[in-house]
Amino acid sequence: MGKRMFSLLLALLLTGSVMVSCGGETDTTIDNETPEAADETAAGDPYEAYDFGGKTLRISSSVNEYDSTNAHRLIAGTGETNGEIVNDAVFQRNEEVMALLNVKLDFIETDWTYDTCIPELESLVMSGDCGFEVVINDLRGLTTCARSGYLYSIANNPVMDFTKSYWYKEAMEDLELVKGARFLLIGDLFMDVLASSHVLYYNKDIINDAMGSPDAVQDIVLEDGWTADKMIEIMELTAQDTDGDGTMKEGDLMGYALTGPWGALMPVLIAMDVDTIDTSGGKPVYCFNNERSVKVLDTINRLYWNKNTLGQPSDFTSQGVLNLFMNRQAVFAGYQRLGDLEKMRDAEFRIGIAPYPKLDDAQENYVSSMHNTSEVGGIVVTTPAGELEFISVCLEVMCREAQKTILPVYYEEALKVKYVGGTDDAAMIDLIHNTITSPRTLAYDKNLNNFLMGTCFLYLVRDQKNDFASAYASAIDAATADLNALVEDFAKVVENAG
Repeated sequence: MGKRMFSLLLALLLTGSVMVSCGGETDTTIDNETPEAADETAAGDPYEAYDFGGKTLRISSSVNEYDSTNAHRLIAGTGETNGEIVNDAVFQRNEEVMALLNVKLDFIETDWTYDTCIPELESLVMSGDCGFEVVINDLRGLTTCARSGYLYSIANNPVMDFTKSYWYKEAMEDLELVKGARFLLIGDLFMDVLASSHVLYYNKDIINDAMGSPDAVQDIVLEDGWTADKMIEIMELTAQDTDGDGTMKEGDLMGYALTGPWGALMPVLIAMDVDTIDTSGGKPVYCFNNERSVKVLDTINRLYWNKNTLGQPSDFTSQGVLNLFMNRQAVFAGYQRLGDLEKMRDAEFRIGIAPYPKLDDAQENYVSSMHNTSEVGGIVVTTPAGELEFISVCLEVMCREAQKTILPVYYEEALKVKYVGGTDDAAMIDLIHNTITSPRTLAYDKNLNNFLMGTCFLYLVRDQKNDFASAYASAIDAATADLNALVEDFAKVVENAG
């Protein structure tokens, strides 16, 4: 599976930090500039030559919070300084971009979910004027919008430099099922990719009591030994039947709490590194009918249906799981995002952070996940082609400045320093950032009638079944037709655009 190994040159951006690599070696090198920033200093800013005469770039950014996370505040901010460090960094970024390029930024609030963004954008495109040039919304919805031809391809964009570390080049390329059909923008400007990345939180005090060190889990992670079996082992070691009735249930100390065998298990599945679609031969084909998938299904079943897992909490929400965790009723909290650290200021115990576990020791790398509702960007097709250079330059500079101005503040001050203590915790965040997988399976599963995640894995977990082969065989013909239709639609969009 292709991965966007987020380079996050934040170790170079963050002053005064002791960063710990995935291998556990400490690097105390401090440098305030990314390589790109250093080049700009030496050669001058190449974007100083642009002057757009006060032209306005209109950006649609959703304020909807139904889909668990929302990063509008990290894109538009409040429009003024208020002493809150992240908001003020957003304001600073926007002011610097406007001054450098002589442009105005107009952030247009929408309230679209992953489903409603499709008909809403369609209606605007059909009218001939969306009222904005850039749309920011959920991966799942914008993927369908791209398939319908509502977005410009950025595959051969001559302005945006996708080799720069502030763009997630591999993630964008991974979505290109057909040559030239690359529509979605994923980069540091679109901060929800960061804020919505999935992490496991755990109670370090309980781990300390059971394993003799609060750092036992993160030590296992850094030693490359964090697997699903190891997580199950620790769950069984730490869970407690607190009322002594012989049954593990809500109210006891559960090993793992999450909200059901669908969305909350997506990051578990992604973490086990299942390569679902192969594009190397030119025509995309499915490539996961193998023994690895059989083992993945069996392992997720053993994790989810473990007696120490609470999969159906009475408050069936992400916040409900977080409440159980904060009330010391769960050792591991599932379906939480990196941005949820901001909700844990008042925790009365030490909070640990870990990536979701690997399938087994044979798996080479950890794989972390954004979500299918993570917010990404696109350029709408109602925009006159003559405006593409203007839009591209603005987005390039906004993305670049987000890495320099907003990301270090959010990452270091908001997440690492204010809410989490210790360099090993910082290393966990770095590891999660650096192992966010390609979004292909998340992006296309809905367009393929949930064949990639639902039919072959998570629906079977829901029904406590382990027969991957039968599920795959019964659905493969229809799924192949769906994939062929998806590929054909993208090919038509590219052909029509050409």
